[in-house]
Amino acid sequence: MGKKTVIFHTAAAVALICSGIAASAQDLNPTVEVSRRYEGSLMEVHKPVMGMALPDSVDKFNFDFDYSVFENPFRSSYEFSPAMLNINLAPDAGGGRKLYFKAGAGYSLHPALDLVWTPVAKGGFSMSVYASHRSYFGRYRSLSPSVSGDGMLGITGDGGSFSGHDALSSAGISGSYDWKRGGLYFDAGYYGTALKDTLLSRNYDGVDIKFGVFSKDNTGDRFIYKADVAYRYAEDKVRLSGDAGKVWLGEHDFSFDAAFGKAFKECHSLFAEMGFDMASYPGHFGSFAGTASLTPKYAYVKNRWRIGAGVRFALLFRDNAPGTPVPMNTHGGQVVYPDVDISFEAIRRHMDIYLEVGGGPDINRYSSLLGSNRHIVPVYNPSGMPLVDSSEERLSATVGLRGNIASRFRYDLKAGYANLANSPLEMVYAENSGTGEALYRAGLGYSSYQKFFAGLDWAWVSQDVEADGYFAYTATDVKSRSDYLFAPAAFSGYARILYNWNGRIRAGVDCGFSSRRTGGIHASDPALQQSGRLVVPGYADLGAYLEFAMTRKFSLWCRGGNLLNSTIQRVPLYAESGIYFTAGICLNL
Repeated sequence: MGKKTVIFHTAAAVALICSGIAASAQDLNPTVEVSRRYEGSLMEVHKPVMGMALPDSVDKFNFDFDYSVFENPFRSSYEFSPAMLNINLAPDAGGGRKLYFKAGAGYSLHPALDLVWTPVAKGGFSMSVYASHRSYFGRYRSLSPSVSGDGMLGITGDGGSFSGHDALSSAGISGSYDWKRGGLYFDAGYYGTALKDTLLSRNYDGVDIKFGVFSKDNTGDRFIYKADVAYRYAEDKVRLSGDAGKVWLGEHDFSFDAAFGKAFKECHSLFAEMGFDMASYPGHFGSFAGTASLTPKYAYVKNRWRIGAGVRFALLFRDNAPGTPVPMNTHGGQVVYPDVDISFEAIRRHMDIYLEVGGGPDINRYSSLLGSNRHIVPVYNPSGMPLVDSSEERLSATVGLRGNIASRFRYDLKAGYANLANSPLEMVYAENSGTGEALYRAGLGYSSYQKFFAGLDWAWVSQDVEADGYFAYTATDVKSRSDYLFAPAAFSGYARILYNWNGRIRAGVDCGFSSRRTGGIHASDPALQQSGRLVVPGYADLGAYLEFAMTRKFSLWCRGGNLLNSTIQRVPLYAESGIYFTAGICLNL
């Protein structure tokens, strides 16, 4: 999510969330406060399983602020990150929930655990201990490139399989403190992933520290501010198959973001945004990269118009240690980028017409690359091709309509264009196994390309029925620029519908889908090079969900995934095997 900060709406955004939480509460179905502290509900908190798969534009109206919701269920059934708000709500008068526990497992084994214990929630201060786990232990379908009936090279199964696992865990302590005109939050925790397949076994362990402070009351002639700082130290320990040995990589990530300014009376504001990001890699890579940016901005808000106009100045710096096996962070970038957002309230409280123009660099942290594909390994990329490199969005522009119909149906219809420089894309490459046969591996490559996109994000909310989804169309010129990099899918989306019967039974279905993607094979040995396009088939991931509340504090739930028994390749060469079911309990005290 982009780091947009419309400071003069922060207090209103907080008020909107608070009112929404109060309005949606029911006798057996109170809502969850998605913040540093959790208020659990027997029904609503199961959104980590079938959660809103939408950008924040559908869940708000006329407000921009940074937050992250539970994981997108379209990505993976076992991915999870605790819901953390950068804008924290004050504890309720009753002190809030004290303990939320949810756990489950099934066949094939998909263990799941969520735990949030709030020992302190009093006088504006709250502190919670949290833990989460998502994993898959079982069989994977063996995949390799093969020629299909139409002459295309498809990544298909050979009828075999192998055992492996993929686990993601986090735990920590978080808290917040609110006062009349501001607030702060903090988080200190562990993040780790463990993975094993036929090519590697990985243990990635990281420690995160985060802190933020912000102003809330910006009415009248006041100084307004927001600042966030975060640090991670992590180690990636990889054991390769065969005689390739071990690879160790250290990672230091640091980021600082701040915004401050003056909110004048009437309709004018002047403020500045600052950002600093840096990642360094002792060990195998021996390199570092970072960005520093400054964005002065003017904001005008009057009647139906909301205008923010600024210029972003961003510098990209990087270095490689002498003797590094493969140079990293080789890409430069421009210095000046636009930062403009304009909206007009065409129908009061129901529809906005908006325009957003932006751009900027990204250092592509190693941890973020693992977040998109945990099967990549430092030494696997072809010789001379960096695995970690900076990317850049030279220019992006989006126009759209967003709002609601009768306060039930919420939508965000948009279209736009982006010019990307040196952006990471997936690929498959072949290496000689020493026996004359090719070993196929998943990796990353970089290319500049242009992208045209359109999408619709929507949600329906009522007492008995909840539904949400998105549909995205993406067109690029990746194919004309590279014969082996995989372009994003032309069509992708997700839809979910949940029915709540009498506040006791909740049942629903969801489906994520993607059209096929095409790329090629990059071979380190010319003898292994294959001509023709490589195809990752499209798929539909159908799921179902059922929950029964035994009491106000205890419920049973179950989830079925991949009910169409598809070979789903979210990343090339890897697919879980078949239908799965997970069942468990939810306790809320």
